[in-house]
Amino acid sequence: MKTYGIICEYNPFHNGHIYQIEKTKELTGADHIVAIMSGNFVQRGEPALMDKFTRAKIAVRNGVDLVVEMPVQYSLANAEMFARSGVMMLGSLRCVEGISFGAECDDIEALRKCADAVHELSTAENLKPLMEQGMPYPAAIQQLVALKYGPALSDLLNSPNNILAIEYLKSLKLLKLDQKINPVVIKRSGAEHDGEEHTDTIASGEYIRRLIDDGEDFSAFVPKDTFDAVREYDDNDLLCWYENFERVLLYRLRTISPQELFTTPDVDQGLGNRIFQASRAANSLQDLLEKIKTKAYPMARIKRVLFSLMLGIKADDMKVPPLYGRILALNDRGADILKLAGSLPEDGLSIPFSSSLKDFVSKENQRSTRMASMTTVSSDIYVLGSRNIRPSGMDFTTPITFDKIEGFVSELPADLKTTAHSGTAEEVEAARKADREEFERRKAITMEKPSDEIVDTPVEDSETDGEE
Repeated sequence: MKTYGIICEYNPFHNGHIYQIEKTKELTGADHIVAIMSGNFVQRGEPALMDKFTRAKIAVRNGVDLVVEMPVQYSLANAEMFARSGVMMLGSLRCVEGISFGAECDDIEALRKCADAVHELSTAENLKPLMEQGMPYPAAIQQLVALKYGPALSDLLNSPNNILAIEYLKSLKLLKLDQKINPVVIKRSGAEHDGEEHTDTIASGEYIRRLIDDGEDFSAFVPKDTFDAVREYDDNDLLCWYENFERVLLYRLRTISPQELFTTPDVDQGLGNRIFQASRAANSLQDLLEKIKTKAYPMARIKRVLFSLMLGIKADDMKVPPLYGRILALNDRGADILKLAGSLPEDGLSIPFSSSLKDFVSKENQRSTRMASMTTVSSDIYVLGSRNIRPSGMDFTTPITFDKIEGFVSELPADLKTTAHSGTAEEVEAARKADREEFERRKAITMEKPSDEIVDTPVEDSETDGEE
């Protein structure tokens, strides 16, 4: 069993994602894929086109084996925090051997050098003089890298996907996971990030979303599952668009106090003042964004801040690492990933995994309860972003997709919890060894069976009785 992880948004899941999954398996020999996926809000500071459960189900039916939700405060964070949180969650599974990511540059050593340079130079002492001149952080760090290491290295920072790749590599090193999780970079094929370029079958997510918004044909760029889901959502006016939050955002901004505004992540004095003043003068969402935007405050940062404000996310929430992993969808191979995800007692990365948010709520752990509460609030607000407003309670009424694989032996607990071990380090290691031996024994039996056809078997969360 070889498991590789992908940190993603799948907004929507398209042929480029299938290419990454297949290429990862080809290059590494991986036979299990786990995805840490943004929930209902994504890192560009916008709502996802379709809800997290639908996107996770599509991913599992097109090459991913286990989808775990990235908590909302991290999915609405800057590239550094987004990458750090995703890597921590992959590391906490304990059986992930590698991470795969797409980038315009497929020279892993060049990306590593750039990651080291960014880490070395991104100090307050270096950045403060440039940012006081109105230079945004990305431009400031790129200039520092260029001055010390030359344009060949700094030019890597021109691409959003290269930047994320560099942040993944930084995180692996800072979390001391670089010797345990092997990175593999997949060169982006056929489409620049957010670009118009495309091949006959591969285009960027941004380009596909524009086609969907314009009512044009996008079927060549996505698998059938995505195409069918988008058509169903569109027919029922359930696609979620940023513009539909206009009145909700303006209401929230016009009723917020300056004190609360400055407790929001990534809000400094200058940005806070601009948001406060613009929210009282703007007559539309577009007008609001134009009044806030400056060279120092890129649009993606502003959008992330506005949604964090709307959802009540605080700067203090960003000081807490991911405390659990919420399972959104899986198949039998995903169940095996969970079964082998035992942790050593002294391991600071260890977190529980479950399909039910109730498992993470307790009087004894207020931080975990707060994190779960932000998830439910974000889902309840998310459903206001479609033309046809849906009821609240998505996190408690949507069944978890569990696809059975015919001929595959799985002993997944009914509640989809991990079977993490406890005890001394020696006892834990012995238990994990026994698990691995049992897994290999079952695998040998399975290999003798002729069929691996997928059978769709949705398994409902124990606390739900709603429709998927």
